[in-house]
Amino acid sequence: MEVTVKRKKGLKGEVSVPGDKSITHRAFIFSLIARGETEVVNYSSAADCASTLRIVEQCGSSVVYRDEKTVRIKSDGIFSVKEPEDVLDAGNSGTTMRLMSGLFSGIEGKLFVLSGDNSLRKRPMKRITEPLKEMGAEIFARAGGNFAPIAIYGSKLHGIRFEMGVASAQVKSAVILATLSADGKSEIIEKGITRDHTEVMLKEFGGKIETHGRAVTVYPLEKPLKGRSVFVPNDFSSAAYFIAAALITEKSDILLKDVGVNRTRSYLVEKLKKSGADIALKNTRVLNGESVADISVRSSDVSFIEVSAEEVPLLIDELPLIAVIGAAKNGAKVTGAEELRFKETDRIKAVCENMKRLGVECREFPDGFEVLPPRSSGLKGGTLKGGVVSSFSDHRIAMSFAVLGLVSEEGIVINGAECVEISFPEFFELLERFSYE
Repeated sequence: MEVTVKRKKGLKGEVSVPGDKSITHRAFIFSLIARGETEVVNYSSAADCASTLRIVEQCGSSVVYRDEKTVRIKSDGIFSVKEPEDVLDAGNSGTTMRLMSGLFSGIEGKLFVLSGDNSLRKRPMKRITEPLKEMGAEIFARAGGNFAPIAIYGSKLHGIRFEMGVASAQVKSAVILATLSADGKSEIIEKGITRDHTEVMLKEFGGKIETHGRAVTVYPLEKPLKGRSVFVPNDFSSAAYFIAAALITEKSDILLKDVGVNRTRSYLVEKLKKSGADIALKNTRVLNGESVADISVRSSDVSFIEVSAEEVPLLIDELPLIAVIGAAKNGAKVTGAEELRFKETDRIKAVCENMKRLGVECREFPDGFEVLPPRSSGLKGGTLKGGVVSSFSDHRIAMSFAVLGLVSEEGIVINGAECVEISFPEFFELLERFSYE
């Protein structure tokens, strides 16, 4: 699918982005391992989350859609998870594959095989298979344990002390979920602070977990988790595209409603405010252990943005968007982000190739990039003309460059834009929903 985004200004109005993708994944997973009924309200309709819910159903849960925003899931608990009759398809979702691998490793005496699409089968899995094997898991994957399909024969696990080699909430969560059925606690030492949605949700469902700085201690279940109602706040990573759109377009003033602003997810707000962005959090409250707020954003002259290695885990989804803000404003530089090369595509390469197609100078590093603003790239009049870019079959690349199209003279054409279905099917519709001058 080819989509063209043309120059606009004066974004006005309120918008609600879909439910948080990361929290939706975890709500579905916890509904499988909790006893009783779990009602998930405002869940994400993204294809990735649909993959998780489909697997939950294949493993014995009853799934009933109450309406388009609410699903009710019934389960008999973690030790009643059924052995599936077929290979489990995680689609394009690394979260689904990595978290489910952790959970299934401790479901004794049952076989689980996880696969996915061509992109997912190329993403590194040794980062989870190694610690799970250390816990006693019988887990096998291609290329010495590094690539899906992954086969797991559930076994009795023991807790471990695990120092993470990569800052990854998915890896951390895999070990947390595996420990729930182990015979002892696990201590996880993070390389850098990462998303803590799994920790928050485990507490909400009645599990025991403790966090002290970068150390996370999780305990096996002493009693079954109990089903409950979960309200999923709106997705910050989805809201980030509209934050960027309002910042870089003239005369814009928008309000993003009911957005999750968990401290491990919303660092972009703090980072952009330090660079001069006019952003404010309003009506802040806590729901299901997660912070939620309305985000006000106005057009701003954002200064040069520099992201260090320590900040990367807190901005991992938004790094291509930071490149776009830099291209539209005063430049941006990211280092210490090698992990970007192992996403749905090599996002460092994708960002730089697309910027060059648009005439914007982008310097590629092994661990990041530097984007120079149009005036520094020698573009006539210091403005971005436009052109044709590729999504590289990556939803975040497609949406980031769509935002940049709003400040291009002739518009930007995004080839392969259908990939937004993976995380944000409503993106292009919502982009058009604002009123414009």
